[in-house]
Amino acid sequence: MSNSYAVEQPRFHLRWLFEHGNGDCDSECRSRGTVPEVLDDDSWVPRGQRVLYDRVKNGLAAALGAMDRTGTVLLPAYVPGGVTWAVRNAGFDVRYFPVNADLSLPVEAIAERIETVEPVGLLGIHYFGFADERFDEVAALARERDVFLIEDCARGLFSRHRDGRLLGSTGDLALFCLHKTLPVPNGGLVVARDGRVPRPTVQRRERSARPRLLALSIARRVGIPLNVAPTIKRAASANIESVKPGAPNEAPGILTYRGLHHCRPEDVRDARNDRYRTLRRLLVEDDTVEVVTPEAPDGASPYGVAALAADTDARQRFVRSLRSRGLPCQAFTWPAVYRHAESRAAAGAETLRDRLVVFPTHQELAGETIERMAAAISVEADP
Repeated sequence: MSNSYAVEQPRFHLRWLFEHGNGDCDSECRSRGTVPEVLDDDSWVPRGQRVLYDRVKNGLAAALGAMDRTGTVLLPAYVPGGVTWAVRNAGFDVRYFPVNADLSLPVEAIAERIETVEPVGLLGIHYFGFADERFDEVAALARERDVFLIEDCARGLFSRHRDGRLLGSTGDLALFCLHKTLPVPNGGLVVARDGRVPRPTVQRRERSARPRLLALSIARRVGIPLNVAPTIKRAASANIESVKPGAPNEAPGILTYRGLHHCRPEDVRDARNDRYRTLRRLLVEDDTVEVVTPEAPDGASPYGVAALAADTDARQRFVRSLRSRGLPCQAFTWPAVYRHAESRAAAGAETLRDRLVVFPTHQELAGETIERMAAAISVEADP
């Protein structure tokens, strides 16, 4: 990859477009919903029924819709709108529990919410590939009250707890968003411990993705950074329809399967871990930002280093500065799309929406790119 163009997520390689007769990959793709071998391995994916959807929020909606329960699902106040849509689409109400500004779980406050709301389900997010050190306490609370526990590991595929357990192996349902961590255009994996998750009945046509993949490949080769001056805006309000997917009953198409065919879990995990450790060490030493993701254990497969900027303006400078240099940088404002007042009442979540910035550390980034990221962040510390 050119050092002048670093993408925020791994990208599907152009040469894979022209592969023909890719054996097992193509045959599996024709069998809708079939999980390829790389994702059907107990060493890398939690045990359970594994179902592959085009988007993980569609798989979540399908899994919840197949349950014989009704009622309320507790979500963290800092949550992607697509998760809220999925829960509501499955026929459940949504309430929120607080999240601290450092991404940690206030277990006592969560216990109080479980006591007062009496939910049938609770969804916890393993932010950016890490499980909070008190997550097991939340899981115990859920088991005591017969609360269905969902682990959102969207950005934590192949990652582990400090004791070696795979992320997603504790609760009743685990969610993984493949295109956030692997070089594939689509893919959402749902793993259910018990019960039966419906399989999608339609296969997505991914031909429309080819022009975009071609354009991105050309840009990378010639070193043209894209979207170099984004403006980060907090939406005052958003409607749940804004995050509704177009086709909720699709499996990924052949391009996703071809991308998965080229993935090696151990290589992905080791590369992400190495890049994360390097960047986090540089940022902690610099004090430019307040790093909120923890030190990575050996089994972690991190999405990136998450940190708090001093304020919203500082975050804007970080994103624009790194993007203009062809370096990856992201901000997740995740506006409330349902029960807006309750979601925005959580102070920690509001801080995260205003100040959190994420510096990806995925497997395609070269070592010198990580060092350039750290240098660019330090330069932009002051206006």
